[in-house]
Amino acid sequence: MKIRSGGHDYEGVSYWSEVPFFILDMFNLRSIHVDVASETAWVQAGATLGEVYYRINEKSKTHGFPAGVCPTVGVGGHFSGGGYGNMMRKYGLSVDNIVDAQLVDVEGRLLDRKSMGEDLFWAIRGGGGASFGVVVSYKIKLVHVPETVTVFRVVKTLEENATEIVHAWQHVADKLDNDLFIRLILDVVNGTNGQKTGRASFIALFLGDSERLLSVMSKSFPELGLKKSDCNETTWLQSVLFWTNFPLGTADDVLLSRNLKL
Repeated sequence: MKIRSGGHDYEGVSYWSEVPFFILDMFNLRSIHVDVASETAWVQAGATLGEVYYRINEKSKTHGFPAGVCPTVGVGGHFSGGGYGNMMRKYGLSVDNIVDAQLVDVEGRLLDRKSMGEDLFWAIRGGGGASFGVVVSYKIKLVHVPETVTVFRVVKTLEENATEIVHAWQHVADKLDNDLFIRLILDVVNGTNGQKTGRASFIALFLGDSERLLSVMSKSFPELGLKKSDCNETTWLQSVLFWTNFPLGTADDVLLSRNLKL
């Protein structure tokens, strides 16, 4: 039996096997119940990260959840594999913020954290939930986000000292303010002279306004040369769209689509 959640998977492990198999499709188990008072939410395994972010934001503009940057990833696979994202420096992995779960075991029993025991509860948070049973839903702990966050994308080529900047980033990335996460992507592009050149793209989320971000960057990572004009102040939900390469101002409800062209 292969268990498929609600989103995509680079390896496609839910779709192939060396022996005959059937798929247990969790696609329609996608309800999300957010309780702002207790700062928790029950999320079924077939929901996508985009749906989780959108439903949290419906109830509160100052709560979020630390998980991946791609909204079409399914909760079941993401959470059971650990779940890292751009708030992990402050709040850890997704699994660090899961406080309960419902799982159907091989005997058909519906278990929660108490009845499954702490060993099994530990195992399904990062050890691959499908290895131990069928996780139906997770209870997650919401985290606090400010009403205004700041994002930026700064690109440097080899001709713009990308090598030196990347070298500096490697030495400070783990020492930056915990409100700041900077992702580095390296690729090859056509240069201005028609020749191939290396490109370093720095994409960031800062849980605060641009003024404080500029202060942090000038002290910790001045080599990037971040300017006020590079900074975009927005909401946490809009920052999700920014990281998915949608322009700021895109309608929030695009996160509910399972057919995004990313």
